[in-house]
Amino acid sequence: MALTALLLGSPSVAPAAIVARWLANGHTIAAFWTASGKEDLWRFDRKLGRVAPQWSIGRQLRAAGVPIIEVPSLRLYPDRVRLAREARADVLISAYFHHLIPPDLLDLFPGRAFNIHPSLLPRYRGPTPLPGMILDRATDAAGATLHLLDSNFDTGAIVAQTPVAFPKEPPADSYAVALAHAAARLVDQIPAFLEGRIDARPQDEAAASYVKVVPAKSFVVSSDLTADEIAWRCGMMPYFRPPAVRDLPGRDAIGFDRVLGPRTGAPPRARRFSGEFDASDARVRVRLRWSGWRRLERWRFFMRLRRSPVTPPTG
Repeated sequence: MALTALLLGSPSVAPAAIVARWLANGHTIAAFWTASGKEDLWRFDRKLGRVAPQWSIGRQLRAAGVPIIEVPSLRLYPDRVRLAREARADVLISAYFHHLIPPDLLDLFPGRAFNIHPSLLPRYRGPTPLPGMILDRATDAAGATLHLLDSNFDTGAIVAQTPVAFPKEPPADSYAVALAHAAARLVDQIPAFLEGRIDARPQDEAAASYVKVVPAKSFVVSSDLTADEIAWRCGMMPYFRPPAVRDLPGRDAIGFDRVLGPRTGAPPRARRFSGEFDASDARVRVRLRWSGWRRLERWRFFMRLRRSPVTPPTG
């Protein structure tokens, strides 16, 4: 079954893997809708395209002749139904697209509108499941879900799910690559569902949770946390945003060095690349962000992607 999709998403690695997998399976994409105001993400995508072009969603879409359409909030977009009809797509696929899909758009794709969500639903619904899972250390919710779209965020019936092992040690960006591959493999289940070979199951509302993390308030390490929690946050959070060290104003942590010993009562102290302070149960030392760190980390992430084919070899 060859299908044409109207794809809604963002310029990031998981949607790039989904596009590659969908096209490799012999399907087509009528148009790619993306939220306006994402210039930083498109700059990132262009830089990625110079190092690992197979992971650049912009390059893939242009090579396939797919129009990229920037849209405002869909509920305020008067042309949404007209453009969707003109696409003449068989299915609608949302991947890392944070606008709620209005009912009149879903009505054009009855039983054929899908979303790929980066958690094992019904846990961690909402726009920021990964930071929420890190804050809660809920690694058993790590994975990707293919579900039907309905009028609410992330509540539709589940078509398929894939758990993804969360790394026990940093860097956490290895999880982003594994999650992208898992999300891409889920689109293989769309034809099977449409042909009646697999069924969708309702979500268990009793197990549901929703999270919307505000990084400025949540991405911190401080003296009221245990050394173990500080080590976890320093290892996993920098992929999204280095946590601010509340006891060292203006400094961010990019890694955990070690436990120095018991609490000393001494004031926090910062050096050029490290800082130390009392946690709730020990004296700890963390590695501090320095000029050029983000550029180095981006390069390392690009090289990790370059070594990982966007569509795994067959056979």
